[in-house]
This record gives sequence, C-alpha cells and structure tokens, in this order.
Amino acid sequence: MIFHDIKRAVALGTGLLVVVLGGCGRQEEVPATALATPLATPQAAAPVPVVIYLIDTLRADRLGVYGYDRPTSPHLDALAAESVVFEQAYAAAPWTLPSVASLFTSTFVCEHALVKAGPKLNPALPTLAERLAARGYASAAFYTNPLLGPVAGLTRGFGTSSLRPTNAGIPADAAAWLDQRDASQPWFLYLHTMEPHQAFLAPYAEVKRFGHVPIDVKVQLSDLWFEYAGLRRVDVGQGKLAGTTDTTAALDKARDGLNRLRPEYELLYAAAVREADGHLGAVIADLKRRKLWDQTLFIVLADHGEEFGEHGLWFHEQSVYDAVLRVPLLIHFPRGQYAGRRVADVVSLVDVLPTIGEVLGVPEFCAGCRGVSLVPLLTEPTVPGRPAPVVIPALRVNATSFYRPWQKQAGDVNVVVREGPFKAIFNEQPGSLELYDLALDPKELKDQAAVDPARAVRLREAAGSWLKSCRRDLAAPEPAAYDEPTKKALRALGYLN
Repeated sequence: MIFHDIKRAVALGTGLLVVVLGGCGRQEEVPATALATPLATPQAAAPVPVVIYLIDTLRADRLGVYGYDRPTSPHLDALAAESVVFEQAYAAAPWTLPSVASLFTSTFVCEHALVKAGPKLNPALPTLAERLAARGYASAAFYTNPLLGPVAGLTRGFGTSSLRPTNAGIPADAAAWLDQRDASQPWFLYLHTMEPHQAFLAPYAEVKRFGHVPIDVKVQLSDLWFEYAGLRRVDVGQGKLAGTTDTTAALDKARDGLNRLRPEYELLYAAAVREADGHLGAVIADLKRRKLWDQTLFIVLADHGEEFGEHGLWFHEQSVYDAVLRVPLLIHFPRGQYAGRRVADVVSLVDVLPTIGEVLGVPEFCAGCRGVSLVPLLTEPTVPGRPAPVVIPALRVNATSFYRPWQKQAGDVNVVVREGPFKAIFNEQPGSLELYDLALDPKELKDQAAVDPARAVRLREAAGSWLKSCRRDLAAPEPAAYDEPTKKALRALGYLN
C-alpha cells in the first residue's frame, strides 16, 4: 500500500522517497533522516500468547483515557498505564463486517469487498487466525455479533468459535477455554462484545451511575433505534438495491425524535460503555490470576464508533467522520514493554496484524498486508522537522444504507486521508473533497477545502490514486446464505428487516 509505505519509510529513515500521486505525474519528495540504531523488535523467549478484545460500537472520546469526563472506563484507564495508547487510531471501515474483515486480513474493503451481509470472505485472503494456526497456535473466538460467524468466513482458522447469547458470558467463556487448553501450545483468543451497540439495553445498575432515564423513554429510544435502522436498510432487507425506496421523510421524522432524546441516549451509552469496561476488567483480572498477563500481547480496540446526531446522522455506517471512525487502541506488550506511552501518529486497524507479526518475530507473517507494524513508532526517535506523512487509514463503500440528502452529499465511496492535523474526505461519486483541520476543528464542522485549495487538490489526487491501486487487488467474496437462526439474530441487531 503506497501511503502506508510512505509512513514506514519516513519512520525508518530509509532515504529520499519519491512518490508519484495520481495520473498527472506530479512528484513529491519526502526527505527522511538516516538513523544510527537498528530496529529493535520486541521478542519473548517463549511463544507469545495473543488476545484481541474488541468492544463493538465504542467511540474513543467516550473513555476517560481519551479525555471523557464521565466515569465510563476505570479498567481501560488503568490498562493505559500498562500499555501503549494510540491517540489517533482509525477503524478501517465505519461498520462491523468490513471493519473486522480488514482487521483480520490487513486489507481494505476495496480488496475484501465485504460490503453487506451475505457474501463470504475470499479464501485467497488469509485471516489472522489462519496465519497463527500455521505457526502452531491454538485459538478461540467468542463473539456476540452474528455478522462474524462462519457464514462470512471470518472464523476461518479458529479451532473454536462460538456465537454467544450475551456479552456478560464472554469472560466466563474465555476462562473455560483457558482451563482446557493444552498448556504446551501457544494460544490466541478473540473476544468480541457489543454492549454499546444498543445502548437502550444498558442495565439499571450502570445507568444509575450517570443519572436516570425513565422506562418509557428507553422504550421510545428502542423503537426509534429499530425504526431508523430499518428505514435505512429497507431495500437491502428485501433483496433490492439500496435507494430503490426513498424513505427520507420517515427517516427525518425518526431522526428528529432521536435528536430530542439525545441527552438520554448519551447517558445510556455511557452506562453501556461502563458495562463493557467491567467485562473487559474481568478478563484482565483472570489473566493476571493465572499469571499469564505479563507474557501476553493484549490488544483492546473497537470496530467503529457511533454518531449522536453529528452532521445530521445517527449511529454508524453512514459516514467517515471521527465520531464513527476514531476508535480506542491500547496494546499491552509482553513484559510491559513500552508501558505508559501515548502515540499521536495516525494509525489504522489494518496495522494490528503486522504489529502482531513483528512482536512474534516473524518477518514473513504479514505477506500481502496493507498495514505496517506499529513497533517502529515506539522504537525509533522522533526526527524534528520531519514532514507529516500522508496516510489513508479508512474507506467506506456503501451497499446497504440509503438516506437521500446524505447520498447526494457524499455518495457511496468515501476515502479518508490524513496529513498531520489535516483530514480530507474524498467523496467519489459527487467528486467532492472535504478538508478539516482537526487541531482547530475536532468536530469536523468547518470545511477548509476552499481556504486551502493546494492541499485539497494534493490530497484529492492522493485519494484517487490510492483507490485506483486498491481496486486492482480485489479478491471478490464468495456467495453465501444465512440460515434462519442467523437471520433472526441479525434482525435483533437491526442488520436485517
């Protein structure tokens, strides 16, 4: 991937990098400073256990470790002292299926093409679990989101995989699996909970920490949630192309109802995050009790965030603004290496798989990956005056959701480009580019494209060139069909009507 290659070349100081952007032949020279010390790869004497703990629908700015003022995340905040905190981590896509596919394969949606429920990951794209299995790892996946089941191909490589009925059972499932594992084998656990996904289900014990939401309001929010989700996907649920039916007027009405109840929904969301944090804490405590914590590579992240009416949109999938894409990423390295550090560089969840490979000391582990290891950000000194790299951390390709005003404004393909504090969004179908200075405008409300036209043109060319290149590597998914229990589970989560 050309722009992640830029990031690596600048980080490692490999010389003068010449990059051709777009089809116009314009070149940019990116100077890099030679480094005196070689890359120090973190390695353990014994095979490293790996845990990925994913909290579905968790936006970074609702956690204490990222500056939130409500007490939503005591365990995550404590984990930060033992880990590296990545301050600008991006999910590779704005909803679960493409995002987790990108996490597991270190590819983008323009390559794996999992854009809606139904298709199955192409076997040509090896998953993280398959790569680890090839190195002798025992593995298990316990998850509460049915999109991640075997029908989508995302459980390939796991020795054990199970869709669990509740988030609360995940710590116990992990503990039971650890009890029966072969202690002579290295191991990998993938745990996926989704407490914040439907915040109106937050338990009263957590809600009361933050205030009070009457039961009738929770019922209203539940009704509005399902109405909003269903109206956006009404055509996909009937096997039609999104946009065949225009439900804009009804969506506007549902959105108005959600806007009126935004304070209540945000309170419930805070409670749901607190519930998720408790389940995470239980898993960490169990690993410490077993004396497995110190040697474990433990990664906490989210597949996407959530919008609460920002930019006129609710929930996720519809946009690539930071409310949806900026996610927590905390990595506890074995033996507490790098503990307490915070990294301000822009990174993507496609970088997680190559980082695991580097920690395991296997250079060939990530052949074909789009991402790059994050270890150089921790092992190499910052070079004063180094130009900010151009990074493409995320892409939205929509085939499921329709809302006419947003369709006209942004279309179905949106490429995110970051350069220092600047964030550009290239909207392919309307051919537009939005440009925001996140240092001055973190909520992305003041488009600077007209104010800074040279940067806008350059980043637009970068996005177009990258998208063209990425599409050449498409590994088309295979057809698949969901059984009735899976369809029922997907309906309960708003993915199907």
